[in-house]
Amino acid sequence: MKSQILIIFYHVHQLLACCSYSSSQPRNSMRDTDKCRRKPKYDSIYINCGGGDTVIDGKVFEADDSTSNYYIAPKENWAYSCSGDFGSENNGSSHYIKNGICGSAETQLYNSSRLCPLSLTYYGFCLFKGNYTVTLYFAETVYQSDEDYSNLGKRVFDVYIQGQRELKDFNIKEMVSGTNKTWNANFTAYVGDDHLLTIHFFWAGKGSFQVPGISYSSTAALSLNGPLVSGISVTANFKVGTGLSPSQIAGITAGSVFAPLLLLAFMWKMGWLRKSELDEITIEVQGDGKSFTLKQIIDATRKFSPKMEIGRGRFGIVYTAELPNEIKLAVKKISPQSKQHGKDELQREIFNLKSLHHENLVQLLDGYSIKDLHLLVYDYMHKGSLHHALFEPNSTTKLDWKARFDICLGIARGLRYLHEEKRFKIVHGNIKPSNIMLDNSLTAKLSDFGLATLCDEEDPFMTIKAKGSRVYMAPEYSMGKAITVKADVYSFGVVLLEIISGKVSADYTPNQEAEFLLDKAGVLHDKGRILELVDKKLASSYNRKQALTVLLLAMKCVNLSPTLRPKMSEVVSVLEGEKRIDEISEGDTPSAKIGGLCGACSMVLDIEPIS
Repeated sequence: MKSQILIIFYHVHQLLACCSYSSSQPRNSMRDTDKCRRKPKYDSIYINCGGGDTVIDGKVFEADDSTSNYYIAPKENWAYSCSGDFGSENNGSSHYIKNGICGSAETQLYNSSRLCPLSLTYYGFCLFKGNYTVTLYFAETVYQSDEDYSNLGKRVFDVYIQGQRELKDFNIKEMVSGTNKTWNANFTAYVGDDHLLTIHFFWAGKGSFQVPGISYSSTAALSLNGPLVSGISVTANFKVGTGLSPSQIAGITAGSVFAPLLLLAFMWKMGWLRKSELDEITIEVQGDGKSFTLKQIIDATRKFSPKMEIGRGRFGIVYTAELPNEIKLAVKKISPQSKQHGKDELQREIFNLKSLHHENLVQLLDGYSIKDLHLLVYDYMHKGSLHHALFEPNSTTKLDWKARFDICLGIARGLRYLHEEKRFKIVHGNIKPSNIMLDNSLTAKLSDFGLATLCDEEDPFMTIKAKGSRVYMAPEYSMGKAITVKADVYSFGVVLLEIISGKVSADYTPNQEAEFLLDKAGVLHDKGRILELVDKKLASSYNRKQALTVLLLAMKCVNLSPTLRPKMSEVVSVLEGEKRIDEISEGDTPSAKIGGLCGACSMVLDIEPIS
């Protein structure tokens, strides 16, 4: 995995670094793109973020006024990549540039700023090896003192330089005690053998997403969150040609640094890689120490033969790639006709899966994109989806009680990681059996992160559009309420009921009234007969204490009130036997609404922890 990231980084960086292509279209070949690695060109970079060319103290700050999500400077010495959206259907490109007037000797630099909804990364190319001073210029030009919502808004983001966090929870307005006031800071950064500098501004879900009185789709609301920067200068702390050995300058080390997480998304957006490189780009198979070229992988799908198809998603088809030594990979081929919002979700899936690593999450190995070929390569899940194992008549996967219980625990651990073990909380947004994959040992792994969203539970105005399957969606989606990680908890509860019962959540039979599993569970729960939900295929070969615990946990999870649903860490603690079910959260009461029905929970109190 590590070496593959480095290989992709090497090819993309070579393409970026000093190769002669225009900013809008790459060259056809990468064979002549190693000039930068042999002979770096630059010891400084000056960027007027969001504005045109301007001269300050004799230094020419280059124009950065593109409204694209990605851009390469005419001299090919720097580029930027912007990801995310502002949460509105009216998300125009002009929202990425913000203007303001700041009283300063460097007014021209602060007249405009670049704004990005989630993640903004600047790349400096072809820099000489050595230490540099990086100066970042900021001014809050969105919140204006004469606007009603100004006092309510708060922009908070982090700043990383060369992968190191230099500013945490940075708030421009608080730093300068107001709006339209300027602030800059100097940082030292080291550029190594790759001659690459990365400056990453990242909104971690804190601050304001929306404020009262401002229309969600208005221009004002679109600019309330996300990093904002007015200018960047990068200057060498050394004289070129001094203190640098020729061998250091010319040295090429494929594994010199780790690629930033967003570089792959940048590559995806640009569609740089060419078909001629299918023989050059390799993907390392985790745990096997083997690697294969993209051409080998495509050939292993029999050139995307229908016979190798193993699934279909919103934007493409998933194929099996059968490689030598009985190695298999899953290859998702994205339809070129996918709409832009679909491609944005795919880009978000790449970013999410590349930045998340957990035993209970599907691992994305790599991505590849040109105009007519878009691929995602994953670890192969030998047992397919949980939906296939549970509900498909042709499934050969047998799920005994131990397997089902372990799957419940695995899903819970994966969600705990997303909700509570990352610096920022992540709402998966689409938990259902078809998005839970099973490996050869039946370990559950969450997949399909295209709808995953950063969550700031301190912001009561956060909203997330409902795009998942309705039978698994929490009531707050349809009620227009704030969405938190507790929405995933609700979906998890529905999935628990399906795993234990072996029945789909909504069973539609022609000419008959649909039967909803949640309604049936609520009725049996009220009558104290919830164990009747256990799959008849299990007969008596299941652990009654565990089954009762899981079912009652499920009922807690599907409570209509998000605040009464347990945290995933609490769910895990019960499933692991560390706590009793009545010891977690405020829980249900005999009058608590569960799944739309009143549920009596007195039977919970006598259940001992699972041993």
